Amino acid sequence: MKRFLRFLKATLVGGLLFLVPLTVLVIIVGKALEVAHKFTDPIAARLPGMAEQAPMLLAALLLTLVCFLMGLLALTGPARKVVAWLEGALLSKIPGYSFLKGAGESALGLEQRAPYPLVLARIEEAWQFGFLIERMDGGHAAIYVPGAPNPLSGSVYFMAEDRFRNANVPVATALKCLRQLGVGAHKLPLDLS
Repeated sequence: MKRFLRFLKATLVGGLLFLVPLTVLVIIVGKALEVAHKFTDPIAARLPGMAEQAPMLLAALLLTLVCFLMGLLALTGPARKVVAWLEGALLSKIPGYSFLKGAGESALGLEQRAPYPLVLARIEEAWQFGFLIERMDGGHAAIYVPGAPNPLSGSVYFMAEDRFRNANVPVATALKCLRQLGVGAHKLPLDLS
């Protein structure tokens, strides 16, 4: 019974951790489209024969343009300093932020070297995907082993160096395999010997 309750709790928390960012994203995009409509509706009203499609299309185009311009702004030195300050002062204090940011950048190809390298961790008689979080004294390391299907829920193991190795698999591919409960694993170049 305790095992079932632990499973139920972990699944509910994992579902919550999955839904919260998704819900926040939907709300933010929805609000941004509302604001964009205030600018584009007067223009759309003047377009003949497009009264139904034009407002949403123009709002989406405006939102895309604003995102592109903000992306250009984010490349400037002052913007990078502001983002670095925000991450250091606020965002880094949110549990899992650094890991999620690094995994996201790696999955999108924005990070040259993954901040937390993907490894295969030997736990009992099985190999599992893990992330090398930190090397420790005495030949040990902190390894985060994500859960499936929700990689945001997992466990931290302190392992000897001989209990893990480089996975040689892109982070995005490993996370996709976890979310799909192992589907596609036969295509991965894993050394499980």
